Amino acid sequence: MSGFNSLILLLFCFSCCSVVAQSPPENILFVGNSYTYYWNLPQQLAAMAESQDIQLSCHQSTIGGANLGQHWRGDRELKTVEYITSSMYDAVILQDHSRRSIEHPDSLQHFGELLGELAQQKEARVFLYMTWAREWDPYMMEPIQEQYMSLAKRTGARVIPVGPAWARARVLRPDIRLYHEDGSHPSNVGTYLTACVMFAVLTARSPVGLTHRLMSEDKHGQKLYLNILTPENARFCQKVAEEIVGEFAN
Repeated sequence: MSGFNSLILLLFCFSCCSVVAQSPPENILFVGNSYTYYWNLPQQLAAMAESQDIQLSCHQSTIGGANLGQHWRGDRELKTVEYITSSMYDAVILQDHSRRSIEHPDSLQHFGELLGELAQQKEARVFLYMTWAREWDPYMMEPIQEQYMSLAKRTGARVIPVGPAWARARVLRPDIRLYHEDGSHPSNVGTYLTACVMFAVLTARSPVGLTHRLMSEDKHGQKLYLNILTPENARFCQKVAEEIVGEFAN
């Protein structure tokens, strides 16, 4: 191969790599419900990123029990469409009601596509927060995953495979408490695992080695402890998140 052709090939490869290896988003809008705001998930994610000198400005449009149709229509005083069209965000994370993909899959597909297209029109990357099965019904995970993967394929969005990470963690460590007492919402450990998966997807970095103490500050500059895990449980969550995200990236 001539020197000129080698140079062209090198430039082509560099260009391709540049497209694939996108930098982390700076301003993120979480669209969802209590599965998003329990244990201050957006703030925990931001704290994880900050510990690695990555600045993620996390905002949310959430209300308990909300589905994507309510977000789209502006029901219950939600202003999700207004927030997205403001063009303030370079990433939007969509999370539907935890049973929507099972009981009303057409609704997930329809409103997920509408919100995703709106975000993409504003040049924001779209991510789908794939949630988990209820504690008493692990078989929920299959239809949840099927519907979120279908939506991702149709819209070009990137899946954040939280549910599969929870399923893997439950098999490997049935002693670990991922759920709140209601068997639906996340515990502090479940939220930490969720944040690890999100960190890995959004930053394209391994979560292994992240701190097991997540802190922030209040408006007076005083410490806020968002989450504290044992080093053992934190490392377990980090490794599960790394494995699952790697599998979904292939």
